[in-house]
Amino acid sequence: MISILLDVVGGALLLLGLVLLTISLIGVLRLPDTYGQLHAQGLAAGPGVIAVLASSIATEDATIITFAVLAIAFVALTSPVSGHAIARAAHRRGDREARKAGGRSEGQA
Repeated sequence: MISILLDVVGGALLLLGLVLLTISLIGVLRLPDTYGQLHAQGLAAGPGVIAVLASSIATEDATIITFAVLAIAFVALTSPVSGHAIARAAHRRGDREARKAGGRSEGQA
């Protein structure tokens, strides 16, 4: 009974993670400026990767669970730092695409 429940939860987390990663990818490809792309990547990719890694906990193998927990901690700690570093580099570079859009995406007034 527990094994079936773990399989269902693991599958649901895997599906959720893949959906979030797909949304993130579409946002990165479709948004015109660096800041919009960074926003799409940061909001969906971090939780998407964490959900995919959390789905591996359903394997009931102590080694895999340990590595998954360590990887989740690594992603949770480094994702905000890398997003900030990329945004700061784009700002210092004087991101031309963001200036053309006036700091806004194309669909906004």
